Amino acid sequence: MKATMTRMTDSIKAMTMAAMLIAGAAGVGAFTPTAAMAQVKSVADVKTLMKLELPANAMEITAAMKVAKVGETITVRGNVAMSKDAFVENRSMFTLVDETTRKGCCPPSDKLPDTACDIPAEGRATVQIVSTNGKPLRAGLNGEHGLKPGAEVFVIGKVETANGTDALVLTVVSMHVPKALLPTGFFVDKQPENAKDVSEARKAGTLKAGDEVVLRGRIGGSKEPFVNGRAVLTLMGRGLKACNENPDDKCSKPWDYCCETKEDILANSVTVQVVDAKGQILRTDMKGRRGLKELSEMVVVGKVASADGKAVVVNATAVYATP
Repeated sequence: MKATMTRMTDSIKAMTMAAMLIAGAAGVGAFTPTAAMAQVKSVADVKTLMKLELPANAMEITAAMKVAKVGETITVRGNVAMSKDAFVENRSMFTLVDETTRKGCCPPSDKLPDTACDIPAEGRATVQIVSTNGKPLRAGLNGEHGLKPGAEVFVIGKVETANGTDALVLTVVSMHVPKALLPTGFFVDKQPENAKDVSEARKAGTLKAGDEVVLRGRIGGSKEPFVNGRAVLTLMGRGLKACNENPDDKCSKPWDYCCETKEDILANSVTVQVVDAKGQILRTDMKGRRGLKELSEMVVVGKVASADGKAVVVNATAVYATP
């Protein structure tokens, strides 16, 4: 690649490889992609890199920027920049931005801002898919495989460029694109105050539809407490012990509470879901996000959607994942 293609100048807005490097990795030096995935020869082949499973423990862009080392493989999560230059024309490259730095949500394509360069460099990364010649695939990705401005993307990729501050370039090993976005700021970094244990709240018997609640619990209650492909999970209170808290229990899935009756499990749990403006459950996974897994502890802020005396369903508006 010619040296001129690596010069960083925000004034360049032409949709070229150099422009994408400016958008995603301001301040970097030479751009040297690694060997390509052998099966990727065209934009149609990109589907071989798309995975149904949401990868666990993805870092936000700003966090990854500080720790990424050239040559290592990392997992990051972000949103495609809401700008006209988010994708490089005729190159499989795009700008991924951090939750804290992305701007707007899905405006019409004709109203997108021209550039993502006004987003701080430490909050954006360049993602590329390379072909069999080890260079970015000569095909645009906008509109392909769920990729579009604003789309949430999980990337497992090899670090090509990193300087610890404001440069990060990744070559895709695999990607996951959820079918729906969680609300901006859904995961909060500060634990909400006045959280009440799920068991305590259920035992009081006062929960009713429309109530604003802050509930604390841990994920469990069945062998599969997460619903695949949907933003739904079961949250258990401390009124019941998980199987691994019982002496000498050898249960392989202690989060299923198999030592307890179905009635007791129901009485000490709530169903947590995330819905859109029409009340439809979002088509995205919760497992793996911010490290969430079976028996993870979390605090949920939301509104009771239904309570029939037996089961309680909460529409979550914010979640704090306990470290």
